[in-house]
Amino acid sequence: MVEIKSYEFVKIPIRKLLSSYFIFIFYGSDNGLISELIDQFEKKNGISHKDPFSFVVLNSFELQKNPETLWNEIDSIGLFDQKKLILINNVSTEKIVLNCLEEIALNNINNHIIVIRSPGIKKDSLLLKLGKKFTSILSISCYPDNKINLMNLIKEELSSKRQQVSADAEQILIENLGGDRISSRNELQKLSSYCLEDLLITAEHVKGIISDTHNLYIEEIIDSVTCGDIYNAILMVDTYFSSKMSPHAILHGLLKRFQLLDTIYTETEYLGTSLFTTIQKYEKTRIEKKRILLQQSLKIWDKNTIKIFIHKIDQEIQLTRTKSILEKSIIAKSILYIAQLARKKAKNI
Repeated sequence: MVEIKSYEFVKIPIRKLLSSYFIFIFYGSDNGLISELIDQFEKKNGISHKDPFSFVVLNSFELQKNPETLWNEIDSIGLFDQKKLILINNVSTEKIVLNCLEEIALNNINNHIIVIRSPGIKKDSLLLKLGKKFTSILSISCYPDNKINLMNLIKEELSSKRQQVSADAEQILIENLGGDRISSRNELQKLSSYCLEDLLITAEHVKGIISDTHNLYIEEIIDSVTCGDIYNAILMVDTYFSSKMSPHAILHGLLKRFQLLDTIYTETEYLGTSLFTTIQKYEKTRIEKKRILLQQSLKIWDKNTIKIFIHKIDQEIQLTRTKSILEKSIIAKSILYIAQLARKKAKNI
């Protein structure tokens, strides 16, 4: 296996890559960077992810159950005899899948390009150990941007709009960006749009947009958790943890949400107002989707359960303060437990 870093990968001409390798492993903790590099790799190959004849997406979990799917794609011929790009997501420790990949590399079955996406694996994983046996495999490590990379990313995104950033603003951006390349790029694009009429972006501009974005993202996580959307909740929390946003803000946001639900129940009960009227009073953004989500949450969570979770979340906030090293683990377990319970309750409505 040949292993290079992400910034080295983008500098290598596509012809040289394809003449030397046909299996590419993208791994590391920066999911956004992995997605960005794979997307660039597709475009350099002249392949569109919308073209089913040249671009195929497979999932390692499904291949573990039915490996014939992979062999069928390997044996098939692309349109006009062109090579297909076969993207396999979430490869980790699936033995059957790893055995298939070993056989493909061992027999040099290079009639198609195989791209493996493995964001969660470690450097001592079975997949990377397998890759060390073959020179036809290129492994690309994708880890969060360092200060220099972030400075280049800031310049790249803002210079396209002919905008400049003050030294103070740049420092705040560097402190808050990173962890996920796509998230960082999205934040810079939002900032650029936010300051569209300003040629110089200041620290005040940055503080304003970062605060709004953090709050909105936390609200989306809480909506997913309290309404029982387990998959989206886990996905968003993982992305949140990979950013530089404060983890404890999630628990505080959850506590506030359950306190809001409790307030709505109490006011409805003692003042005799309808749930709809009370929700309108407290959901001040007047966004219809937010009112619907609150209504959905109130159907799922009864008053007694809400009070139990207010106490439980408050205890976990205290626990994260005394055991900060376990903060993310405590939050993740809470998120999963609440989302699973919400899902179960929603099915019984």
